[in-house]
Amino acid sequence: MKKIALAMFACLALAPAWDQPARAQADPPKAWQDVRALVVRFNDAQNSHDLDVIGALLLDSPAFTWADGPVTLQGHDAAVSRLAAMYQSGSWSVLPDYGSLNIRLVGPDEADVTLPAQFKEDIPNQDTFVTSSVVYERAVRTPEGWRLSSVTMQPPLTGSL
Repeated sequence: MKKIALAMFACLALAPAWDQPARAQADPPKAWQDVRALVVRFNDAQNSHDLDVIGALLLDSPAFTWADGPVTLQGHDAAVSRLAAMYQSGSWSVLPDYGSLNIRLVGPDEADVTLPAQFKEDIPNQDTFVTSSVVYERAVRTPEGWRLSSVTMQPPLTGSL
């Protein structure tokens, strides 16, 4: 009887360890996790209006694309300048729906990101302006880490944003 009780105790003690390989296989790949971290950091930097962090997270290339309806900008510097102008025009924030975040690894060094978000702007002496959009981003792995190589909003932002 003692042997049975000891065996049962040993099985119960080891049971959590048996679950580890199954959980590890269910975790998303590291690249997916890195891209998610990039997206979260980018949105946090937008909400704090931190152009230094934003500039570091965007691909520093003339091939970078920022598209918002009729406004399509080419190049890292043009996108950072647009964001700087937007930050001066009012207090606005991005409200991402991370529960609906979709990251699709296209290859070992590329990922497509789809993220529904609301954009909220508080305009002095006016009502708060809120618009919904789906943000499409392309992330690429560089020697410095993952960077956004394009950002597109659909439908485009309207109003003073």
